[in-house]
Amino acid sequence: MVVYLSGLARRTPPRPCRVFWRELVTDSMSRISRAGSQPPFYHPPAFAEELAFARQLAAQASAVALERCRHLSPREKANRSFVTDLDLDVERLLRDRLAARFPEDALTGEEHDREGGDGPRRWSIDPIDGTGNLVHGLPLWAISIGLLVESPSGDGESAAESESSPPHPVVGVIAIPPLGETFWAVQGGGAWLDDQPLPPLAEWDAESFHPQDNVSLSTNALRRLDPRRVPGRIRDLGAACVELAFLAAGRLRAAVFLGEAEHDLAAGAVLLGEVGASIRRLDAEGTRLTPARLVAETPVRIPTLLGPRGRVDALFERLDPYATT
Repeated sequence: MVVYLSGLARRTPPRPCRVFWRELVTDSMSRISRAGSQPPFYHPPAFAEELAFARQLAAQASAVALERCRHLSPREKANRSFVTDLDLDVERLLRDRLAARFPEDALTGEEHDREGGDGPRRWSIDPIDGTGNLVHGLPLWAISIGLLVESPSGDGESAAESESSPPHPVVGVIAIPPLGETFWAVQGGGAWLDDQPLPPLAEWDAESFHPQDNVSLSTNALRRLDPRRVPGRIRDLGAACVELAFLAAGRLRAAVFLGEAEHDLAAGAVLLGEVGASIRRLDAEGTRLTPARLVAETPVRIPTLLGPRGRVDALFERLDPYATT
């Protein structure tokens, strides 16, 4: 049997399912623990404390989630999506720890109302992104922690420009516990997978797609667009945070979003900015967005393309005649 974990293949003898799962959890928790304790190689001093704390907190929450993910109590929300006791408890853990460390910051997330201070900074949390995957035993779910700042220091904006501009995503951490991977980024400090820097998306860019290129479309996008017009191999991973992380790492060559909320995008937007992703709406104007604008104008109401600029533009040309606004 060949086991794929974190992009590596290992040949192992057959084992009972429970034994395999226990070893998988142990391996993932070990990787997450190391990732959470490693200091980043570079980050702007203004957000050093926030970044380090968010990474440590993601590691702690990941360990809790891995311990409990096989024993869940799911129920349906009003929109018929799943929520579990783990979603609620992880968000409560994240909120309590962030509130204790940064009491002046506001807190928002998927499962609870706004809390905390009324300053210019706000943490946007998705405790478990991909709950449907989690409930059905699919190992693609994530914990997302993003920090939004109204007027980050050193951005050169005037007071009037600052008032009209959206909050800036400045710190983002996406942990994928089943894979033992943590993606993180800080404004001006690059994007990283654990202790490895992610290269700019320009390295993956091209004006066309290979038949084996992975292109992700959310379920909403698949229902809105004609998938026959999409090149490459279509993927719907069921977790926007995972898709953003994989896009930043080049595992996906492009993505199409529709319907995502702020907490789905806040952390991943920092990754997108640091790897130089292009973001373009599938509207008549082909509107280009910054990562900050993408997050601010949520939920995503118009199909939106993400990826290296050349591939995004090529995808736009293929899909534009079929867009519905």
